[in-house]
Amino acid sequence: MNPAASRPSAAGRAGAEVSPPGSLAILERRYRRLLACYPRFFRSDCEDEILAVLMACARTGQRWPGLAECADLLGSAVGMRLGPGRSSPPQAVTRAVRLMRIGAATEIVGLLIALATASSVQSALVRQHVTFLAGHWHYLLLFIELGVPVPVCLWLWLAWANGRGHRWARSAFACVFGTYTLIVLSKFAAGAAAYAPADLLVVGLQWLIGLAVIVLLFSRSADTFYRHQSMPPAAALGS
Repeated sequence: MNPAASRPSAAGRAGAEVSPPGSLAILERRYRRLLACYPRFFRSDCEDEILAVLMACARTGQRWPGLAECADLLGSAVGMRLGPGRSSPPQAVTRAVRLMRIGAATEIVGLLIALATASSVQSALVRQHVTFLAGHWHYLLLFIELGVPVPVCLWLWLAWANGRGHRWARSAFACVFGTYTLIVLSKFAAGAAAYAPADLLVVGLQWLIGLAVIVLLFSRSADTFYRHQSMPPAAALGS
């Protein structure tokens, strides 16, 4: 037997080291799924470059991203999602975000006050409204307890979205502020100042916080920030 025939040629060895085209396409598709976790503006600017580096560093025949790569890419994506957007927000937006976080805390304070004053509020309601049954208050209190996480999450979610410069978040908070305005007016109309002054005080504080947030979010500096964040990446870079 010819010894040369038993050894693979150089061309054969090179062909064995090249990944099959199908595996490269599968790996690229899986890398793109990971990169989809990043913000849109970042993907528009850097996705192709990052993907080229990842594919160049891939092992022969690799079909799945490594665990370390997944952890690094996902960790960076979460950091960018939670951090500031394309540009840092101005002081007006930063203050508005802080006030919205305080607004979320007031919801918890309001629940604690409702629990602490439950018996006195119930007695006052029974005295003022003959048709009010004592059992109704327990259902109302249970509704408040179960419903508190909703406004807390709403305050925090809108704080995050406005900090990122999403223009829809300003409009959404304006709707929330309108809702709190209606709540304050309805409590005054129902005579809450007589039977639940502490609860009315908390709601009034939330309304004042919302008013301050509205003034800050619709200021001139904030408007420039939201407009810049909504631009396409190339236009924002040019501005």
